[in-house]
This record gives sequence, C-alpha cells and structure tokens, in this order.
Amino acid sequence: MTQRVLNERGKRYVGLPEFARIGAQILAEMDLEQHRGTVTTVPDERTIRFYLAEGLIQAPEEKQGTASVFGYLNLLQLLTVKKLQAEHLPIRKIRELVDGKSEEELETLLGVSGASRKKSRESDAKDYLESLLAPAAPRFTAAARPSQQHAPDVDMAGEATEQSWQRVEIEPGLELHIRSDYTPPTTSAKSKTLAERIRSLISRWK
Repeated sequence: MTQRVLNERGKRYVGLPEFARIGAQILAEMDLEQHRGTVTTVPDERTIRFYLAEGLIQAPEEKQGTASVFGYLNLLQLLTVKKLQAEHLPIRKIRELVDGKSEEELETLLGVSGASRKKSRESDAKDYLESLLAPAAPRFTAAARPSQQHAPDVDMAGEATEQSWQRVEIEPGLELHIRSDYTPPTTSAKSKTLAERIRSLISRWK
C-alpha cells in the first residue's frame, strides 16, 4: 500500500469522478474497517463533496474548463480522513489533524513516509561513499578538510618507513582515514562493492 500511495506523487486528477475513483482504489487496498454504519469505507462523490464542505479536504483552486483539478495533497487528505475515521476520531478532531498539514506530514499520519525516506537516505549515503571511493585525485572541501598523521611502518627489508594518513570528516561523528599508500578502486563495480561494505558496517550503529 505504501508504494501505491507514493506512486501518486505529482499526479493530478481532473474532475471529481476521477479523483473519487483513484481514492476508492487505494482505500480498497488499505482495507480499513469502518465499524460505524454511518461511515462509508469507500467514499463516493457525494461524500467527498461533504468532506470539502466540512474543510476536511482542501478545495482545489485549479480548474480545467469547469472541472476542478485535484492533486496529491487532496488525495492524502482523503486517505487520512478515512484512516482517522476508522480509528473512531470525530470530524472535529480529524479536521484539526488534517488542516494545514503538508504532504510529508500527511504521509507520516498515513504511515507511508518512513520506508521511503529510509530508502532515500540509504541511497544518498551509498552514492556519497561511492563518490569518495571513485578513482580520482583526492578532493577536500571546507567541510571535509583532511588532517595528516604520520606513523612509522616497516617495509619488506625490515626498515622503518613513514606512512602518511589523511583523516576526512564525512559528517559529525563519522571519519574516514586513508593511508598514503592506499590505492582506490579502479572500476565502478569495485567502488560500489566497497561502498556497500562500508554502508553495511555503518548500519550497525543505528
């Protein structure tokens, strides 16, 4: 159901019949139980007009000819109203909870935003790690300035050598230490594999 709702982002519904049809399809998948006989599980056009009059759904300002054009925000409002009705909340309380809420806030009320945001954060983190590990000359921004530490090492002949370490702060609390003799991955596939290993290690600290 989560992905079904999120797939509607950015879509527009011309006319009340189309808006009611899409809402009915998604609500059928949500399988909400309305225990009160006066509350419909799947609202029809007449019910949606009532919600509009009561301020439970924001009246769309856009028109296409004589038809109102509903958007994703209106759809989220409709779905949230039905979810809260199934939880036995009165109209007055539902209006308070829905009025003025953004799309993200309504997604949270519906319980469909967490998985999407988590997936987005994981994707962003992976892309960032891959960019750091890409086979290119080191580049450091003001937010990720390296500090160098020198530590003795031993070469094959047993003689002491000095290795340089660069410390890069990726974000507060997370640092990357790179030794001067380290060779970055030479292919995109190897970079992705290494990034995935690092992401897996970091995920243990959630």
